[in-house]
Amino acid sequence: MFDLHTHIIPGIDDGAENLEISKAMLELAVSHGTQGLAVTPHVVEGGWLPDWEEIVAGCTLLRKVSEESGYHLNIYPGAEVALNMDILNRITGPGPYCINGGSYLLTELPALEIPPYTEDFFFMLQARGITPILAHPERNPAVARNLERLEEWVRRGVLIQLNAPSLNGRLGKEVAATAEYLVTRGIVHVIGSDAHGINSRRPILSEAAQKLRALVGEAGYRRICLENPLKIIANETVELFMEVQAAAPSGWFSRLFSGKKNIR
Repeated sequence: MFDLHTHIIPGIDDGAENLEISKAMLELAVSHGTQGLAVTPHVVEGGWLPDWEEIVAGCTLLRKVSEESGYHLNIYPGAEVALNMDILNRITGPGPYCINGGSYLLTELPALEIPPYTEDFFFMLQARGITPILAHPERNPAVARNLERLEEWVRRGVLIQLNAPSLNGRLGKEVAATAEYLVTRGIVHVIGSDAHGINSRRPILSEAAQKLRALVGEAGYRRICLENPLKIIANETVELFMEVQAAAPSGWFSRLFSGKKNIR
């Protein structure tokens, strides 16, 4: 499995506070079957604004720790860029802040809303040769009320990253139901732990992987947890929609989404 959303570089944002916690996070990831991960510290206008060189240096440090500890994790630089038009002054094309310095950029919406400039932001990135990967949209209640709009973004080339705790039900039944819906619609492209430490927000994908297998089978699990992440890391094309043979949904999934029409 490959985890494309972590906050594991020590002292760079609100993730790992120090190198000891970073090392413990690496150990947890390996012990739960993670083969590789992207380090994606926050890049927020008016908040955390690490230089790309600082992120690359943090990635290099973690690679060294991983090798010295015998973990042999594949670790790649990246960032989680807050959706803001001003931040585009820093992101002019593929390379800095994109995963592994390629053309895929992890970006996140505000916690509770969809800004009116969202489509413009995505378009500007794409016009500069960057493919947006939208981080954990299942957590945003405004997105949950506008899933047709989310699917339209996918049609326009935006990829979706799902958080493992969302699928596990750790963020509540409604978030879990939205996560299940997105998976069974075939519009989840990669998964991430969004790990910030070793307690409540940990770098563990194994539980969510079991849920993915139950929802979309072994082929769907491999697409989301292995094949698509490797394509993103290698800067290769990822298919926008995945054909899935969905399993029987959970009870809350049925109650919330049984009335959804097929709009693909």
